[in-house]
Amino acid sequence: MKPVLRIVLLAALTASVLAAQIGLAFLPNVELVSLLLLIYAIHLPFKDALMVAILFAVLEALVWGFGDWVIGYMWIWPLWMIMARLLAPLNKDSSDRWAIAGGIWGILFGFLFSIQHAVLYGFTMGIAYWLRGIPFDIIHAVSNYILILLLYKPLSIQFERLYQRLEGTYGRNDKNRR
Repeated sequence: MKPVLRIVLLAALTASVLAAQIGLAFLPNVELVSLLLLIYAIHLPFKDALMVAILFAVLEALVWGFGDWVIGYMWIWPLWMIMARLLAPLNKDSSDRWAIAGGIWGILFGFLFSIQHAVLYGFTMGIAYWLRGIPFDIIHAVSNYILILLLYKPLSIQFERLYQRLEGTYGRNDKNRR
């Protein structure tokens, strides 16, 4: 892909994640970020997918302000993409399997932040953060499960078609993409 086209694509994909996050910000822990980053992790070259996650975290900080959560976004969202990449051979294009993975991710998300809080503020703060956030983690897990179950397949198919148009004959199984 030409460098300018790649830059424009990464900017547009990052903006799509940010727009989806802001669009659903009024619903606590209901988000499309997990789904979109999952699709990008599976279909894009991995370094491009990671770039989208990191740029998203930077834009989030610019929109919502800088805080300790920005540090978390810088490593937790790329971790989700790594996990998606590792699960891709097992899950293939199964909406059911990806929905389960997304649900588990919703629970893990708060736990991972609690680890960061434990490192930054002490073990008891990490435990308190995790316990206080369990109801939100449950909402995150259930909403991820439902959204991925319903939207993974159609969004994945459309994204692959659009990406192939940008790349020409570049297919999903091309060795150079991974």
